[in-house]
Formats: sequence, C-alpha cells, structure tokens
Amino acid sequence: MNLMFRKNFSTEKTVSGSSGGGKAKGALGAGRNAKRRDRERYSCMEEHHYRTHLFFSAPRASTQYNDGSERCGPVIGGGTGPEPEPPQPLVTREPSVSLMRWEKPPASERRRTEPVSLATLERDCFVIPAHALGRFLPDGVPLPVPPPTPEKGMQTKTAQNSLSVLEVADPKLCILAHLMSPLEPIEPILESPLAKPLMKQRTAAAELLNDVAHANTAVGGMLLANMEKNAEFPFISYYVINTTQTDPLLFYNNMRSASLSKFDPKTIRYSAAHTLDLYSEVAMICRPPFNDLAGGPKKSHTSTTGFIISVYKVFEGDDGERFERNWLYWTGARMLYRHLPHSVGMRKIALHKSVASHGDKMYLLVCECANLLDDLSGAAMLITALRARLCGYTGLYRPIQTF
Repeated sequence: MNLMFRKNFSTEKTVSGSSGGGKAKGALGAGRNAKRRDRERYSCMEEHHYRTHLFFSAPRASTQYNDGSERCGPVIGGGTGPEPEPPQPLVTREPSVSLMRWEKPPASERRRTEPVSLATLERDCFVIPAHALGRFLPDGVPLPVPPPTPEKGMQTKTAQNSLSVLEVADPKLCILAHLMSPLEPIEPILESPLAKPLMKQRTAAAELLNDVAHANTAVGGMLLANMEKNAEFPFISYYVINTTQTDPLLFYNNMRSASLSKFDPKTIRYSAAHTLDLYSEVAMICRPPFNDLAGGPKKSHTSTTGFIISVYKVFEGDDGERFERNWLYWTGARMLYRHLPHSVGMRKIALHKSVASHGDKMYLLVCECANLLDDLSGAAMLITALRARLCGYTGLYRPIQTF
C-alpha cells in the first residue's frame, strides 16, 4: 500500500484583513468582526481547494509495468523520449531479512501425530487404569472415543481431537503403605532422659524393610523419613507388589504379623499406632522421561530425591463418583502441579486408593521430585498453603533406605 499526501495552495487570491468595511465599536461590534473573520477564513479555504489525497495501489509481484496499467505517483520525463523508469513505491513491505523467528514447518510436519510408545512422549500426561477411567478421569474431560469401525464409520473432528490416547500394558501392581506414628513410652516415669525413641523406631523399620528385601516378595520398597519435627507420621514404609508373583492379601497378612512382632511393646517398651493398608494406583500425572511403570522405586531415586505425601481418609460411602472425579482439587494435586517450583524437578504425582471392600477409605497422594532436597524452601511454602485447607495430612519425606 502506497501513501502519498498532496496539498494544493493557490496564490492567485489574497485576503485582506481590512476588506470587511469599517470597524465596529463595543462588544457587539467585536462579535460581528469575529463572525466576519471566520466567514472569510473558511471561504478562503474553499476557494483555494485545501485538500488531502490518499492514493492506494495494489501490490505487484514485480516492477515490470504494462503500457496500459494504471500508475500512481509522479512520472519522470514525458513526450517521445526513452521509456521512463517505473515509479518506486513509497513504502516497501518486503524486508530484506525475514522477520519470522521460526520458519514454518511443512504441512506434513504440522500434522498431528499420535504417540507410539512411552519413550516417544515429550509432554506431561495422565496415566489412568482402564477400570478406573470412569471414576478418576478429571471432571470436565470427555471420555476418549474408541477407534472407528467399518460399521460405525469415521469419528467427527471434535471426537478425534478430544484426547490423544496411548494404551500401555497393565503393570498389575499393588501398593502397601505402612504409616507409623511416633513411639510413646509405656512407663514415662522410668524412661531415661538419654533415650532416643526416634532412632529406635528407625532401626526397627529399617530391619523390617531388609527382611522384605531378602524374602524377595516385593518388586521394590523404600523407607521414608519425615524431614520435620514432631510429625504425625515420622516414618512411612512403601512397598510395590507384583500381583502376578505375590498374593497381595498374603503379603499384607505377613507384613502385619512382622510389624507387630518387630514393634512389640513388651520388647521395646514403647507403643505406636501402625496403619497398614493395600492401595491401588488409580491415577498418575507423569512427566517425561518416563521410567518403567513396573519397576521398583530404587530405579528413579537420586541423592536429592524427595517426596510430598498427603494422607486422606473418608467415611464409608463418601467415595462417590463425583467426589473421585474431582480428585485434582481436594487432594491438592492441581496446586502441586501448577505451583511447585520447576527447580524441584517434579516427576510424578500418583493417587492411591485403598482396596478394602468395606470400612473407611484411605487415599494417598505421592508426589515425587528429583531435586526436592536442593530447593526445600520453595516446596515448604507450598506445603503451608496445602495445610491451610485443613484437609488431610501433608508432609515432606526423603528416602533413607530403598531396594
């Protein structure tokens, strides 16, 4: 688009300031003189053709012009001389250097590609078992549409773009979590002031973890220690069971008997509350690179790995579909995912639900961070916000023993 502004001023006529006759006196005369001057000023502009013109010319692919084409702007030369050069545009819209930061990929690369395997995924994703999809798929997210068949025909465009679904093999895992409350002396009066019940509890829990590792009845396990003082659960034992190799109910009964024997109050002279329950991993938010879902916890641990664990308990019958489809909100998973500092290296947020057929239901939210110990201050502020909701129990944990 070429713009040219032109103003034509004529000097044939001049306007005299005294052409209006005699001078008027007083305020009335001043008003008449002002009106006369305004009338002369605007009549002068009309007579002198005071105009502004805008010329618009369509863009041309080249600078070659045909003889009959319309030209815009002044033409240099005239008559029977040589062919004058075409007028140059006043504004050039073709920069010498491309202003685009990234070149547009070809149409074939812009086409949406479906994931092939977990190794090729480069975005955060949900991992929800097929049996729990109807209850733990977040509320507001449409259910994935099954692939088209010749009888049903092709899907609509809305259904095709709703979700990208990748089916992976079911790892068939079951989780057993052992929550331990602080040790309390049976006879507080006879307790030595030099006694360290926390160290005694840690030693007993570590021995119990070693027994399970030597028995080879679990795929993996870890002992988590709370990093805060006066925690409600100073230690949590976490075991991963392969249901095709070990019966989860048998493993639970053996762990319960071993825990009662290891923490026998008659032997250690201390008592504590032990909460053991079997859990199913019903939903996960994973961030690449993805580790083997069937592997143990030890494969993904580093020296700076830490966990944010939340414990929830609801009465029997309160675990409805509407309640569980909004798990991102009442568990705090949405807050963790959105507001955790990137420096902590969040890897996975997993929701566990107890598999008990009757009784109260317990939920565990386990958030694994690769660099949590390097940036505890950023995570601690978020923990305070989670606890302000007065919902469940949340703590910061670090693994002290794994297998």
